[in-house]
Order: sequence, then structure tokens, then C-alpha cells
Amino acid sequence: MDDARLESVTGQRFARRAARLEGFERIAPVRGYPYVVPRAGAHVDGHLIENVDAASLRRLDTYEDEGRLYFRRPVEVVVGGERVACETYVRNADKHQRRFRTMTDVTG
Repeated sequence: MDDARLESVTGQRFARRAARLEGFERIAPVRGYPYVVPRAGAHVDGHLIENVDAASLRRLDTYEDEGRLYFRRPVEVVVGGERVACETYVRNADKHQRRFRTMTDVTG
């Protein structure tokens, strides 16, 4: 999420550091929003957003539709050669697959 969108969702600005999420792949569909899914051997380069307060986290959960479209999961990222515990939003594969089938079903 870019800084402008993060600020529009949370009403806050946060420090961020370059980070690598290992064991996940970023998918960027033509329609819709990018998301990450677990994938052995893959990695996603992004940012660790620091010092997110509880109110901002609730707003992010609402924005990401946490528990329905995405799940907030504990992960570790690599920042400056060190592993850092944090959380990320991971696609709810079941929900996305059902939505995709609904959008693409063809009946004859």
C-alpha cells in the first residue's frame, strides 16, 4: 500500500523500511488489487510499516476486509539482514476462488 492510500485509510503517516517477505508470491491481477499467497521459494519485496497503533490497525482490517477477503497473519520479514516479526494480509483463497467462479461461470 502506498503512503497516500495508507494515510487516507488510517489518517496517519508511518515510518517504513524496505523489507523482504520470503515464502510468499505477489499476484497482481489485471482487475482487482494485488495480493500475496504462500509460495515456497518465492519472495515479495515491500516495506515494513512501523509503529501502527490499534485504531489504525482496525481501520486497515476494515479496508482489507480482514476475515473475509484477506486474513492478517503473523510473518517474519528480512530488514537490513535481520528477521523481524510482523503481520501481513494474505488472500483468502477460498473466498477469491468462489468469487472468480461466480464471475466466470458460463451456462448453456
